[in-house]
Amino acid sequence: MSTLKIYVDTNYPRPVVQILESIHALQKDKHFEIVRWDDGDIPDNELENSIFLVIDYQKRGLSIPTLKQAEEGYKTIVCKIRDKKIDRFELIMTIIRVWPFILEKKEQLNSSTLLTFKYGGRKLTKHQNAS
Repeated sequence: MSTLKIYVDTNYPRPVVQILESIHALQKDKHFEIVRWDDGDIPDNELENSIFLVIDYQKRGLSIPTLKQAEEGYKTIVCKIRDKKIDRFELIMTIIRVWPFILEKKEQLNSSTLLTFKYGGRKLTKHQNAS
């Protein structure tokens, strides 16, 4: 089994990404790798074993770049934040609440997967425009 790369958008605060990296550094066998992602191109052969965590500040629905990313075959999981001011503690607690579901669903994700969770939320939801 190859390592699943979890690309984390640069909109996630660096301390939050470092906590995720620290958690995954505890793995005995490396099944997951956390990578800070700056919207650079990912080779097509890596898309199959990759998940992309994105923050979206759109008030309603999802932003066009997020939707386009999913259309281009990126398995995308979006944290929907309505307020630009976030509490880093609440953000990491939100991520930790949904993290087991993200890792559980890795086998079920396909190239058109677009899942969302709300800042402060507890569950992943399939976006209605996803196929």
